[in-house]
Amino acid sequence: MIPIFFTPHPLLLDYIESIVIINFDFDIENNISSIYTFVPTHTRILCFYLADQVKVKKEDNQYALLPRSIIIGQQLKPVVLDLGKIHTCVTIILKPSGMYRLLGIPQHVMIDRDFDGSQLLGKEVDELIEQLRNSKDNAQKNILVQEYLLKKLRKLKPMLPFDRAIEALNNAGGNISVDQLAALSCLSIRQFERISLERLGLSPKLYSRVVRFNHAYKYKERFPKINWTTIAHQCGYYDQMHLIHDFKYFAGYNPGLLRETDIKSTVRFQKLVDEEHYAKL
Repeated sequence: MIPIFFTPHPLLLDYIESIVIINFDFDIENNISSIYTFVPTHTRILCFYLADQVKVKKEDNQYALLPRSIIIGQQLKPVVLDLGKIHTCVTIILKPSGMYRLLGIPQHVMIDRDFDGSQLLGKEVDELIEQLRNSKDNAQKNILVQEYLLKKLRKLKPMLPFDRAIEALNNAGGNISVDQLAALSCLSIRQFERISLERLGLSPKLYSRVVRFNHAYKYKERFPKINWTTIAHQCGYYDQMHLIHDFKYFAGYNPGLLRETDIKSTVRFQKLVDEEHYAKL
């Protein structure tokens, strides 16, 4: 699977990170499993499924069919995805507060939940999906998505210094103190924490933990031969035990159980949303 990344229009850069288009036929690449465990990530995404619809299993429940447009709130628990046979997906990766700015919904009410995009964004999403399914190539899909996002600009919640501070936190892999972040936001710590719950859905400390864990998980996906001690050091953990604690909290199991053979047999979605970051390591 080779994801294709598109840079957003300059007017979109304040709330859109990138647009990613994925085309994958599991019948052709039969050495790769279509079943994937998606662990919590700080990244906010809006997905359009253009071929087979994806199924999701949460905790011990049965698989449920997802709508063709899906808005995913902040995750704290892993889910299992069945991607079908032909997986064609257009993914909009939003900036940290992008989901709040787009929807105007306090993000703490979206924890571990996903929503039909047409219910939150209107029926024009269904029209967009139909256009995307009929488009001739990826370049045209990108144009359609960016035109749709540009129309949303006038309804966006305003950007705040808080949002720049959280971008800095993400770029630092979760390794900036709350005191420093509050100062960057020109806020008291109490004000910073309140805004964090509204715009991110999590307290600053818990959000930082999600960022740090997610960077560690992606690092392992990209470099499966590297041991966890090295990864803990690279990702800013005090020691390996702190990494193990967060891994159990967010993924639900010990990192030692994530084997190299398992990583190589999956589509490795986690690293897609941070490709540029790891290209610099």
